[in-house]
Amino acid sequence: MAQACYLHVPFCRHICAYCDFTRCGYHETLADKWISAVVKEIQEKLQAPLKTMYIGGGTPSALSYEQLNVLLTALDPYIQECEEYTMEANIESFSEDKIALCYRHGVNRISLGVQTLQPKLLNIIERKHTKEEVLSKIKEIKKNGIDNISIDLIYGLPEQTMTMWKEDLEEIVTNFPIEHISLYALTIEEHSKFGRMGVKNIDPEVEEDMYAFAQEYLPKHGFYQYEISNFSKQGKESKHNCMYWKYEDFYGIGCGASGKEQHVRYDNTKNIHTYITQGSVANCITLNKEDEMFELIMMNLRLKKGMDLNHFKELFQVDFEEKYASVLQKQIGKGMLAISNGYIKATEKGYPLLNDILIDFME
Repeated sequence: MAQACYLHVPFCRHICAYCDFTRCGYHETLADKWISAVVKEIQEKLQAPLKTMYIGGGTPSALSYEQLNVLLTALDPYIQECEEYTMEANIESFSEDKIALCYRHGVNRISLGVQTLQPKLLNIIERKHTKEEVLSKIKEIKKNGIDNISIDLIYGLPEQTMTMWKEDLEEIVTNFPIEHISLYALTIEEHSKFGRMGVKNIDPEVEEDMYAFAQEYLPKHGFYQYEISNFSKQGKESKHNCMYWKYEDFYGIGCGASGKEQHVRYDNTKNIHTYITQGSVANCITLNKEDEMFELIMMNLRLKKGMDLNHFKELFQVDFEEKYASVLQKQIGKGMLAISNGYIKATEKGYPLLNDILIDFME
């Protein structure tokens, strides 16, 4: 039985230029209909108790106070034993009354979509906040009782320089009272505004240098890297996301959500009108043993500590080192992977090239 749940809120008050997630502009009547449908799915699918709950989007804070209250109330019976209850929010739509509402319903972690602090870049990606508003919002969240705050940052943005990137990281580690940072390289998707405009990525070497700088800089200032894109203060790792990376089962609720339960992965419909009128209408894929072995490797190697070889053997009754002997000979020989203390992990050299390494495990 899954102990984690991801719930997708598809609404945004404003669509950012880089975004290609399942999302649509907020409309009160449409959101009311979606709320009714998602409450029904919650009641049909969820079973208590959950260990982690994550409400993402879209922009969950785009919902009105009343709509957010209905959603959180529907989740109340399932989160009584939650160790981590996260909700994503944007600076401009997360009002103090919504913060207090989240706290009353047990939300104990907020993930803020910051992306950058540079005015020029905020204008390019069409975000509506300022650096000062980000800091003020973080303090407001803390004042209302939610102490665990993560922020998202994007590197490789159009016209972003290494100087800008360094300035943002320095500002954050010096002045922002947060516990977690997620870093994402800009991906220009075909159906995003950037994609339609023909915006191109910056020089890949500059992008690589930005990532490398963060890897070196953040641990010096209290944020250790525990996953390929994630840095946290000690003990503040994302428990929910670690469920994914450890390849645990999880429920997916809402249009555009995905889940994995009992060897089946499913993707709910992305069409909000279909979701409202017919329910989740999930596309299901049954995973065979080979699928699951590869996916476990793929997810576990994202973690700095790597994959537990004994755990792999317990799950599949297969000796990892025997099955993948030729891959290991090649990648360990190249200095990309290493085995120690019962774990296989990517080396400092191999970590940035993880996607290339994983191709060998597919063959």
